[in-house]
Amino acid sequence: MATITQPQQLGAGDRPALIGPVMVPGQEGPQVISLAGGLIKGIDDAPGREHLVGQPSHLALPSFAEPHLHPDRAYVGSPRPPRSLEDAIELGIRPEGYVVETAGERAKRLFSTLAVNGTTRARGHVGHLPSHIAPPRWPVMAQVRAELADLIEIELVAFAVEGTLNDSEELRRLRRDLTAGSYQLLGGSPNHDSEPRKAVSAIMRLSSETGVDADVHIDETLDPARLLMDFALGEVERYNLEGRVSFSHCCLLSALPEQQTRALARRIAGLGITVNCMPRTNLILHEYGNHSPRRALAPINLLIEEGVHVRLGVDNVDDTFCPFPTADLLEIGYLARLAGHFYDDARLLSSLSDGRSTLQTGESADMTLVKANTLNEALSMRPERVTMRAGVVVAAGKT
Repeated sequence: MATITQPQQLGAGDRPALIGPVMVPGQEGPQVISLAGGLIKGIDDAPGREHLVGQPSHLALPSFAEPHLHPDRAYVGSPRPPRSLEDAIELGIRPEGYVVETAGERAKRLFSTLAVNGTTRARGHVGHLPSHIAPPRWPVMAQVRAELADLIEIELVAFAVEGTLNDSEELRRLRRDLTAGSYQLLGGSPNHDSEPRKAVSAIMRLSSETGVDADVHIDETLDPARLLMDFALGEVERYNLEGRVSFSHCCLLSALPEQQTRALARRIAGLGITVNCMPRTNLILHEYGNHSPRRALAPINLLIEEGVHVRLGVDNVDDTFCPFPTADLLEIGYLARLAGHFYDDARLLSSLSDGRSTLQTGESADMTLVKANTLNEALSMRPERVTMRAGVVVAAGKT
């Protein structure tokens, strides 16, 4: 029988056959996980566990999947914290955020930090600006994606900003880049476009024509007069994009009457749309100066009750939208539990791990081993961890 390796003994590059003892969500008592060929081959009671004193030192969780980042903006800093989303956008029109020469190193730092913190997949929204404003950013991000391929799987989203979707020449350039595979998804922030509905239609039409899935910032506001969700759902139906669209933020769903929100949530679920919620950034960007601030989060529990797949994301890191330099999905889970009353462990883990709430035999051995006894301890303390992809340790140590 192969030697059982304890999590604290693992280092980068290791390919253990047996890991334990560990606690696994949904399993009673200490477990040993067997691995072979990049897969989880078994999860069994730890031998002699009746003689173990106390709990194992680590939780074995599914590795995390980060659904929403802005890597080209990461670590550019800001002269002060933002006072609103619009204020952050205005602050963000700064040269250092658009310097291609620094973008690669900043993005590598971001994705590497995520990997150390237990993430094996990440999606980054990369600014696709009109050519007269800035050079393309995707070549640098594509290079980072290739360089870090063994560490973390990265998807790039073409974040089409104002001036891209309403200009025929810029649209041709965007279509060319999408067709060539420069990006894996298409996105934008229509609520902040001069013609929001036209921007939504342009994104959905281009997604349909190119076969590239869409991930769109929708209703990152608390103003009911700016509601785009109903129209956007109609465009998903119009272009037959069921199961191919994600909506990010959706803060406004928490500011509508419950009956209206539930009706929209049922439509979202029926169209197979995933909602990405970013607690940290949305708590920062909304209700500044309000004596009784609302929590500007998508209504996580309500959405799940109505059948919507919800994911939690880091979003911005040390830029004009968010002053904090951490990139840790355990921190985001903590904020969702705290501010969104997200108390169900299985649902929370599912939102951090792209639908996986525990480890299963036969799945790829993508795991995060966290030095904690309970999920609440992991969320609040955010201790050191071991990150594994297909049975190989890709990162280990303190975050």
